[in-house]
Amino acid sequence: MTVDSVKASVTIEDIIKALRRLPDEYLPEVLQYIEFVEYKTELNEEDIVEDEDLWQAVEVNQAYKEQQPDEPLERYTSGEDFLKAVVDL
Repeated sequence: MTVDSVKASVTIEDIIKALRRLPDEYLPEVLQYIEFVEYKTELNEEDIVEDEDLWQAVEVNQAYKEQQPDEPLERYTSGEDFLKAVVDL
């Protein structure tokens, strides 16, 4: 059985039966995963570009830290302080 055939054959009833077999303590995790899947389906092109830009900033920051290992990290007490510090970037 392939993944695609499993996807095509799963029904809501199958999922409900599987949920009923789970111990109650796992239900919050299942709900969190469902909400994650909902989030992924709601992403639009603008969100994807923003995520890519954020990851690019993280990668640039990591590369800088590798080149400047002795430079102390700057810490900010609020988001406002951070935004002031990076306004010229």
